[in-house]
Amino acid sequence: MMRMRLHGTLILLFFTAMILAACSENDTNTSKPDETNTDNEAVPTEKEQQENNEPSVEELVAELPKPTETIAELVNADPGPFSGKKYEDLTTEEQQEAVELLRELPKVGENPTDEEIELYWRKSLALFHEDYANPAEALGVLELEAFGSPDIEDERFQFKENLNVEILLDGSGSMANIINGRSMMDIAKESIKEFAASLPEGTNIALRVYGHKGTGSDADKKLSCSSNELIYEMNSYNADALGQALNGIKPAGWTPLAKAIEEAKNDLSSYNGESNTNIIYLVSDGIETCDGDPVAQAKSLANSDIQPIVNVIGFDLNAEGQKQLKEVAEAAKGIYSNARNQEELKRELERAREIAQKWQEWQQKAVTSASDLKYDQLLSDIPRFGIEWNESNSNEKFNIREPLRILRDEGHISKKAFQLLSDKTSERFSHVLELNKVIRKDLREMADKNYETIKEEINRKYSENADVQ
Repeated sequence: MMRMRLHGTLILLFFTAMILAACSENDTNTSKPDETNTDNEAVPTEKEQQENNEPSVEELVAELPKPTETIAELVNADPGPFSGKKYEDLTTEEQQEAVELLRELPKVGENPTDEEIELYWRKSLALFHEDYANPAEALGVLELEAFGSPDIEDERFQFKENLNVEILLDGSGSMANIINGRSMMDIAKESIKEFAASLPEGTNIALRVYGHKGTGSDADKKLSCSSNELIYEMNSYNADALGQALNGIKPAGWTPLAKAIEEAKNDLSSYNGESNTNIIYLVSDGIETCDGDPVAQAKSLANSDIQPIVNVIGFDLNAEGQKQLKEVAEAAKGIYSNARNQEELKRELERAREIAQKWQEWQQKAVTSASDLKYDQLLSDIPRFGIEWNESNSNEKFNIREPLRILRDEGHISKKAFQLLSDKTSERFSHVLELNKVIRKDLREMADKNYETIKEEINRKYSENADVQ
């Protein structure tokens, strides 16, 4: 009896072993080589993702914005959080954050699907999409450069008895950041001094600084946010007085941008737009950090009797900062420009000097015909516009590749996946180059037309809903 029980147990164990072996063999046969990455780590299948309540690749793709292709799409797209600088110029923390955001996506093996490539492409573009200049911005510059032309009906750009320029300078702690071996504050000071010295006799200038007291700590926020000082009152240029006022400023704390705009309105309240051309330059390297509303203050400024020409200069700004300052410029009916170094900051200030020289010529009756101030300037601005587009295009191409290269080296994406994505950056680069040529051709064809016609055509061609190349 014992012998029979032992025999039955052995038979049962034999069949159990056979079943387990069959299961093991079945698992081995059904595994696929393209579901592993370069480190042979298993990549979850779509079914496994669904069982774990994870979104599928298709669902992840659908959550991201479609790649921009037309001119209108490019110029109206939100810039990526890591745009505006070369990847190598981002801080170590910013570089790590960009890589980590891509690393959160599912791993990609040696045989990537079209959906997997599209997912990484859309995500990369969303992170690094550049802020392509709208041709309408060239039109804003044109208004400045055609100052005094009878073709421009806007009263702000007509000759007046007096010319006043006020500069609002960001004195927050971030202005201590270094560009090419010098602090941003030192660069700004030197640029302002050179600009003021170049203004013709009779031009009045004022300088207001904000956020220049306290520190960036929470304990000093109240002090810093209340620091808003007219350090050089509206007056003719005096080198010693202006230099002394600037020399005492050191980058310190927070950014009371809204309050600075409000105070500028008060500074110019006695200079009405009927007899004064009032120009305001707002120089900032960051967004409002003192709980104010700079856009609302900019609207109030634009609607005042001052009738100011507002120029907003973002000094080495990130994407978030550029977005807010563009909104400020739009609310003020002004112009936004981005200056990444001393040369570009000086170039932006140069426009006010050119206005001052035309104003001086008008006062001296040296302008023989205001109609001579037509749109030849647009033709000279087209190459610069094209260069800025090409810089943005080049930055975008190389910035997208760098984090992907890191993921490839880690084995998070395969070499084949990286190559396909790299090819897409090259294709996009070539496509945007062609779009740049289209814009430059359009602007050249518009140059001989009057201002209102140019304005209408640009707004039609490059608006958010335009259907163009």
